[in-house]
Amino acid sequence: MRLAADASIGAVSGPDRLLAVRVLREECLRAGFAGFGVAPVTDAPGFERFQDWIAAGHHGGMRYLEETADARRSPRALLPGARSVICLASPHPTQRPVAVDGSVFGRYSTGSDYHGTLRDRAMRAAEQSRARLPGDWSYRVCVDSTPLSERAFAAAAGVGWIGKNGCLITEGHGSYVLLAEILTDLDLPPDEPVADRCGSCTRCLKACPTDAFLEPGLLDARRCLAYWTIEHRGPIPDPWKDAVGDRVFGCDACQEACPWNAGLPAVADRAQPPPTRAEILAMGRGGWQRRFGTTAVNRAARRGLQRNAAASAGSRADRECLPALVRAAGVEEPGLSDAANWALRRIGGAPL
Repeated sequence: MRLAADASIGAVSGPDRLLAVRVLREECLRAGFAGFGVAPVTDAPGFERFQDWIAAGHHGGMRYLEETADARRSPRALLPGARSVICLASPHPTQRPVAVDGSVFGRYSTGSDYHGTLRDRAMRAAEQSRARLPGDWSYRVCVDSTPLSERAFAAAAGVGWIGKNGCLITEGHGSYVLLAEILTDLDLPPDEPVADRCGSCTRCLKACPTDAFLEPGLLDARRCLAYWTIEHRGPIPDPWKDAVGDRVFGCDACQEACPWNAGLPAVADRAQPPPTRAEILAMGRGGWQRRFGTTAVNRAARRGLQRNAAASAGSRADRECLPALVRAAGVEEPGLSDAANWALRRIGGAPL
């Protein structure tokens, strides 16, 4: 059976709305997604606040956010004729990846790169749904790097709510989830948003080691260690090097403090334990490709992660890294050489 779409948004033929959303939900859950919700295509919820955030420079050096702002306003910039946003959530490992020297990676980062794995799963769910549903309809899969306000739409779709730390929080998996979307020109019945369940809790804001939150929900990326260790290219300013501590890729402090992440079922990471700071500093191109070439850590690039390891070594006075730091201090990449020389001064080595 087919039903005509609501006349107010154009009569586009397609499969029955309830049948379509049931099939899509079944196939997405079968593909391993734990969260599913549908939001109508509108201008991105809260887009004006995003524009103000960009205008204030709180995005730091992430110019791609500024350059794609117009595309982020509406999903129709990504799929002309889009009418529904299917929002998906997939849990990532909850265990903290810690190397034997104490250096730490973000929980989401050390397995296979989620951009590819989530995209493949969402594509499979969409194609299986296409095989089961009548009519001629289009879709586009989006994962993170696509210019879509995914947390805002996921909250509008009832997958979770946006916490004071800006993360999407789900009832079953806290904020330890990765997001994907299927844009489609199908007119699907939308889900209702869920209520904000953070209440008066401010543990995430207080846990931030660099006071990066200007107010609840408003992050200044220029104070965020995840920004400096993942997104930033080039030298890290000295105050943020010192604040890095054991973190060599990302920072989960605001999530670790969240009560919704306490007591979650352990989701182990099947990847091998992360390398130490000294091992990171010693990595050549081949070793880097074998260890991190297919993971999300590749976002920082080899020299970027080595820069972070050097900053961490200085922050933690890790004398085991001294030989590698001396070598790194002479490389041509300015971010790494700057961090290595800073670390040598901190540890008491001989900077160039």
